[in-house]
Amino acid sequence: MPHRQQLHTSGWRARALTVDDIEADVGVLVEGEPAGLGEPELARVRERLYHDSIAVVKQAALYLISEEEEEREQPPAPLELSLVLCDDAHIQSLNKEWRGVDAPTDVLSFELEDDDEEDEDEGLVSPEMPINVLGDVVISLDTAARQASERRYTLLDESRVLLVHGVLHLLGYEHEEGEEEAAEMAAAEQHIMKALGWKGQGLIAAVGGCNELHGDGDSSSSGDRGSLLHVPDEPASTSAGSSSEMEPAVLAAEADRRIQKWRTRAEAQILALDMDGTLLDSRSRVLPSSVSAIKAALARGVTVFLATGKARPAAIRAMEAVGLAGEGLVVSTKGLGCFLQGLTAYGRGGKLVAGGELPAGVVRAAFEFSAAHNVPVCGFLGETCVTHRMHPELQELHHRYYEPLAAVASIEEVLAGPPLRKLLFMTDPEQVEAHLKPHWQAALTGTGAETMQAVPDMLEVVPSGWDKWRSIVLLLEHLGTPASNLVAIGDGSNDLGMVSGAGMGVAMGNAVPSVKKAAQLVVADNDSDGVADAIERLFL
Repeated sequence: MPHRQQLHTSGWRARALTVDDIEADVGVLVEGEPAGLGEPELARVRERLYHDSIAVVKQAALYLISEEEEEREQPPAPLELSLVLCDDAHIQSLNKEWRGVDAPTDVLSFELEDDDEEDEDEGLVSPEMPINVLGDVVISLDTAARQASERRYTLLDESRVLLVHGVLHLLGYEHEEGEEEAAEMAAAEQHIMKALGWKGQGLIAAVGGCNELHGDGDSSSSGDRGSLLHVPDEPASTSAGSSSEMEPAVLAAEADRRIQKWRTRAEAQILALDMDGTLLDSRSRVLPSSVSAIKAALARGVTVFLATGKARPAAIRAMEAVGLAGEGLVVSTKGLGCFLQGLTAYGRGGKLVAGGELPAGVVRAAFEFSAAHNVPVCGFLGETCVTHRMHPELQELHHRYYEPLAAVASIEEVLAGPPLRKLLFMTDPEQVEAHLKPHWQAALTGTGAETMQAVPDMLEVVPSGWDKWRSIVLLLEHLGTPASNLVAIGDGSNDLGMVSGAGMGVAMGNAVPSVKKAAQLVVADNDSDGVADAIERLFL
């Protein structure tokens, strides 16, 4: 029976852990040309299996931990998996090279090789990375499709069965070691499939025995069960930006590892950029280094678009000043982009693919509040703005932040016109924190609207459920591109969704703590070439 490593800690019992306590990250790569799948369908399968892989890794780790008898102080360090979806030709080449079997198979697992002995021989000591790198699971979609037809499954059903099997191999389960080991692995498969509500009881149960799996021989390396589930030396998150307690050398090594892995992804050719606090410096200007890096990325075929709280005309004005506005560049009236905190998103040809509107009652309340308390407010219609009274702050909003200069109209005229997308209050930061935020967070309860903040001296009111990430997801669906191919760079709390949801989330050095914690990479701040640093390291 394979040896199962015990994770000796104290205070936190394994049975108290849930999947929410376990962190997992998955990279997905497509190799070859799986038969019968067009590009849009393959993109959907890939996106679904990306999310499914995270769920499997968490459930498998939790199941393995539940078998331990000793107490643990904390959950294991985050787990990382590489998933390769391929055709029969690709998996056959791997099968021949690593197993000596010149035939396609359904799933292969490859653990990360352990170089500790070699390092010891050379007298080197490598710092332990604060993650559990499980290795690779390779699934032939061609073989999966044939098996799905035989079992009357869908391709997704069969791929999930193979995914669970492959991940368990990486955690040390070996069905070919004997009947007892096969029974243990089958029980683990059944538990995970049931926990996730998926069809079937696992590959071993479907085949009816361990001898018929994978065509011939073993599908994986034979590492000890659970040998990779170490816990971090310190109870700190391993996101690049939240690891302030780590040694600088470990932080740098981890960042380099993530970057190198990302650069191997040929599909990763789309970049979403926040503006205020990210692309724009503290003076609301684009640094020359950012311009050069963006132009170099565009020249290499990278699609770059803006995901900003600004209206599209404001974004165009800001980019015109540095030569980045126009078709095929960063923003145009016929290009991609998410504006007004995601309340408008434009796809190919400038087509509106997403949009949200504020309830009329919220608009009335906001304008009446502004009039009663003399607080500047600006309503955004999409391409134009409106206010009931001009203030110096709204002039600044136009001249410094590039937003359209608000037209002045009465409250009744505003309400009689087109629906507003969002509202923006602008005043000194102290008043925003002490008065505006508490008032509007309470006043908007149950109205279908909520507050959002990108910079200290502004408070925005937007329709509930709409943010940058929601519109980006809709935009990516329009493009037929999975979120795992996206790089997103941001700094504010309004960027949290896209930084955490993208395949590679990048936080600026001036980002709020929650964004840094969610990011996979943290770069310099918006006054210190952070955007250029990110683009050069990830794309150039």
